[in-house]
Amino acid sequence: MNENYIMVSGDNEKHLKKIDSLNGVVMLNLEDGVRDKSKALENIEKVLETNPNRHFFVRVNSLDNGGIEEIKVLNRFNNLSFRIPKIEFPEELEIVYKITSKKIGVSIETKESFFNLRKFNHPQIKTFYLGILDLFDELHFSHDLITFENKLIDKILIDFSLNVAYLEKIAVGFVYQHYKNLDSFRRWCQIQKNYGFKGVGTITPAQLEIANEIFKEENIEYAKMIVERFEKEGPFVIDGLYVDEPIYKNYKQRSIN
Repeated sequence: MNENYIMVSGDNEKHLKKIDSLNGVVMLNLEDGVRDKSKALENIEKVLETNPNRHFFVRVNSLDNGGIEEIKVLNRFNNLSFRIPKIEFPEELEIVYKITSKKIGVSIETKESFFNLRKFNHPQIKTFYLGILDLFDELHFSHDLITFENKLIDKILIDFSLNVAYLEKIAVGFVYQHYKNLDSFRRWCQIQKNYGFKGVGTITPAQLEIANEIFKEENIEYAKMIVERFEKEGPFVIDGLYVDEPIYKNYKQRSIN
């Protein structure tokens, strides 16, 4: 299952009207880049009311900057999950757990949260989002360092993916701001998929289309066939692959996911 999403600002009514045409998860945004936050909250309420059968994610503001109030207002809707930004320590989320029982995603964009990611172990947390630009700001690194050749980026991506996998959660990659450079975006998608990410954030339909292509679903039926045959026959060979216990377990996990 891929976790690609497209960010839509709550105060951009033109973009909100195009939601029905978007083939992917919509992240309704109340945080960065949103100027009229009161109007954005009203618009998001309308979207949730008029699309009861579609699930949305809502990125609220930081908890100390209106996020708590936004969660309280939107919690009455059943068709959303929350994304919480600017978290530093897992204890900050305790107030969120008291307000809502909905699944949440946590933006890892502070140095404290990045280097202590394994401590964020709670059943309501489903997803971790890598906010690489904010993280670089916190570390006083130039955004110009985000290049394909820089091993520092590989280190960050690998560490993030491994720590999220340790928690048995979902890792979602960063938003690529150079939205017209689709070739580079495609390359970043492939890199992050190879490192175990389940999707990335996007800001245009063109990016979303590429992300959906790169992070497309695996052949679940093939995985189920491997599992069923192993459970009936034991070890066997198919297409030059020797299917023993470890291979079987991996395909079983994939057939479920």
